[in-house]
Order: sequence, then C-alpha cells, then structure tokens
Amino acid sequence: MIHRTALLPGLAAIALAGAAGAKDIKLQNPGFEEPATVHDVISGWRALQHSGEDSYEFTTVGDIFAKGKRSFRLTRIKEQHYGALDQSLPAAPMAGRKIEYRFQVRARDVGPGGFYPYVNLTSNTGDVLEQIRGDAIVGTVDKWKTVTLTLTVPTDVQNVVIGMLLMDEGTIWADDVSLRTLDEPGKKPAAVPEKPKASKIFIP
Repeated sequence: MIHRTALLPGLAAIALAGAAGAKDIKLQNPGFEEPATVHDVISGWRALQHSGEDSYEFTTVGDIFAKGKRSFRLTRIKEQHYGALDQSLPAAPMAGRKIEYRFQVRARDVGPGGFYPYVNLTSNTGDVLEQIRGDAIVGTVDKWKTVTLTLTVPTDVQNVVIGMLLMDEGTIWADDVSLRTLDEPGKKPAAVPEKPKASKIFIP
C-alpha cells in the first residue's frame, strides 16, 4: 500500500559526528531482506507519495545491494512532488540524547530537486514538530555512499520518524539502515549549533 499525504513544511539538516556511548536502536527490516506484506510494499516501512495515482515504484531488488542480498529501490515513474519511505519509532529511549541515522545509498539520474535522508519529530497527536534533512543527493552516484544525519532528540516529542525522500525524477537504492544513540543515558548532550532559518517542508 502506498500512502498519500499533503506536502507540509522542512528544516535544513544537521550533520554532526560522534560515537561516544553508541547504542543501536532496533529497526524493522533495516537491510530490506524481508518480503512485502499485504499491508506494506516494503515490510516494516511506510511508502508514501504526495497525492494522486501511483507515481513511484517502491520495491526491493537482488541485483544491487551493499549488504546482505537485497536493497530498497525507489523510482519516480510519473511527475509528482515527492515520494518517501519512512519508519516511526517511540522517542522515549532517545529523548534528550544525540542520535545518528545512517544508511548506504546509490543514485541514478536524480533531478535537481534531489534525494534526502530526513528525520521527523512528532507530537502525541501525530503532528510534525520539526523535520531535519540531510544534504541533497543529485545526479548519479555509481558507488555506495554513506549518508548520516545526527541530531539531539527533544524530551517533548512522542515519536522519531526516520525516512528517505525523493523530490525529483530518478532512481535511488538504499541499504544497511541503522539508528543509534551516541551518548550515555543521563549525560548532557554536546551543544548543537543553532539551525539556520529555512522554509519548512514537513513530510508527515
């Protein structure tokens, strides 16, 4: 099932490094090895697009992969504002802590609108409080590239949603997704630089 949702607002990304006290957060199907289900085109993940008839192909493939035997492939087949794949997790284990969202990506003929990793921070009513995006990937990337997004999770959010966003034509492959905390429980996270002001584009 491909979910459709209206395009709302985003913020520029924060991409910092760090590894002290790292602890993995369990994800569903992080390597895209599991078969599709009746409810999920990509098992454990939500596939969505802006609106209208199906404009993206969401699938897993066995001919290109970074780890294991399969990877996720997203292709725009008709003009559309965006297509995305995401997964929601309870924020409680990450609240007040610095986290790192990471995966491997390849791309072919991605238009100037770009492909982005993103994290949504949502409220207990499901509203998106903030969206953080990584750097855009455009054009063709022939070899696997690691993309990383690092942020500190506020204590007043309900869920952390990790995702991948294609906002133009082209094809991307993704694999080997991970999410981890970078600091010990109770340790005050390092200061995060003030985010630049930007127009918002939230993907619920």
